[in-house]
Amino acid sequence: MKIIHLSDTHVGHGDNEMLFRKIVDDLTKTRPCDPKQHLLIHTGDLIHDATNIPAREAARTLLEELRASGYCILLCPGNHDYGDSMSMSRQHAEDFRLAFNDFFYLEGDTCATGVHTLKYGADDIFPVLHIIGDVALIGLDSCWSEMNWLDRFFAEGKLGVEQLFTLNMLLDRPELAGKKIIVYLHHHPFYYGYKVKPDLTEAHAWSHWITSVTRSFRRLKDAYSFNQIVRDRVHVLLFGHVHFGLDCRAESRKYGIPLAFDGSSSTCMNMDTDRMRYRIIDLDNMTAETRFIMM
Repeated sequence: MKIIHLSDTHVGHGDNEMLFRKIVDDLTKTRPCDPKQHLLIHTGDLIHDATNIPAREAARTLLEELRASGYCILLCPGNHDYGDSMSMSRQHAEDFRLAFNDFFYLEGDTCATGVHTLKYGADDIFPVLHIIGDVALIGLDSCWSEMNWLDRFFAEGKLGVEQLFTLNMLLDRPELAGKKIIVYLHHHPFYYGYKVKPDLTEAHAWSHWITSVTRSFRRLKDAYSFNQIVRDRVHVLLFGHVHFGLDCRAESRKYGIPLAFDGSSSTCMNMDTDRMRYRIIDLDNMTAETRFIMM
């Protein structure tokens, strides 16, 4: 099996809907990937603003086109899906979950015959476990537990005690013995991001300055506990949020995780670049390649 990793498409911001359309066209018309051999994982911030209903509908249409082309799709939510860059709300989260609930699960998907799906969350959504042959995929929601009082501001991400407890339990299940385990969530669990400081003379200098002085407050709040739980028990870790698109193996191997990738912004949101990209991860030989798409 191979994984196509997309993230932070932010449909509804600028021309991101058109840029996401280019990615969809590449996957469905140019078809560099075989839908029968590739599973697509989107690690959140599908849309830019939870209140933008047309953007939500446009994003769903694009995902449905990918699904109609034969791709199995898994989605986990990001902070923009539940609100925006500054705050989230329970109502917006419930609206997004209702609109995209069928992309959280593979169960019942026509492209996912033979998939065993188990739902463990108290709210009947996350964590969610999918078993496909010798691969197990665990999806997490790093936003839902962050909407209490001041937690909901600034969007560092938080899994919460209950979700972490359930994740720990899932990784011990006998069904996962001998399988390659992929965990995917939105927020980044490593400190590496703080070291990436663009020069203030570059484009979007103000945004870069804000990023550099606030990055230390935007790591997953319970990253330490998360990293201790997944240590030596997970083979691939996928996430987004920071828009850097870095290969994080140097950090993840400290925790015994062979592959870890920041999915970047697949639509180049605030990335000062003229190339969109997504990764294709080969689980058979544990390698990854990057496919570029001109904007």
